[in-house]
Amino acid sequence: MIQNPTAPTHASVAARACLLLHPQSPKVSLMPGTNQFRVRHARSSGDDAQFIVGAFDSTIPYLASIGAGGMWGEEPFSAKDGFEAETIESIQKSERDDEPLRVFIAEVDVGAAAAPQGTAQPPVRVGSAMIREDSLPSYITEREEMKPEVDGARDFLFLEVVISDYRTGSLHKGAGAALIEAIKSYGRDRNKRTLYVDCWAGNDAKLSRYYEKLGFTRVGDFSFGRASGAIWPGTFFRMDL
Repeated sequence: MIQNPTAPTHASVAARACLLLHPQSPKVSLMPGTNQFRVRHARSSGDDAQFIVGAFDSTIPYLASIGAGGMWGEEPFSAKDGFEAETIESIQKSERDDEPLRVFIAEVDVGAAAAPQGTAQPPVRVGSAMIREDSLPSYITEREEMKPEVDGARDFLFLEVVISDYRTGSLHKGAGAALIEAIKSYGRDRNKRTLYVDCWAGNDAKLSRYYEKLGFTRVGDFSFGRASGAIWPGTFFRMDL
């Protein structure tokens, strides 16, 4: 799920994002006035898991500020029992060839003087995404109205989550779209046919419109109850690769 409702054009995103899965991958020239993103696999050997948890925490006050606090609630993710451990486990699985899960990190190269206070030396991590191959969540597959789409799904990726780190100021802007562009490239390289995603449909469906601007097509709406008793409304999308 992406929190930034402003979508750049497909051409500008492609020009600013490069997927660095191999050391030989070329870099992309920085466009004036924009951030240049590099997307890599998350690593269990460093502190990528802690970065991801912190990025999740950074979304809570931002979502509240735009009237979307109902999406993830008020509790910091770092305070949720087991969340960091699950994040570490996800990254470890992502590093294994026999696992269908992949975790990516988006970075921006900046000069040392421009690095936000409290961050490490460049490159600065600004976002993350997690995908699963050929697997959809049960709240989608168990819904009768989704059966026509689900039954025909083959060779696909499901975008489980996309987050931007709001601690990095303007450096994070465009990170979500860049991650999606990199994931599309990842899927095409592996002969995947479709990229699926779902999102929160509250707050006047602003997030849904974001995905539509990026080229996703609406499959259908759904909802489920939360432990608090609140109803979580969502929309399921697809994109042909």
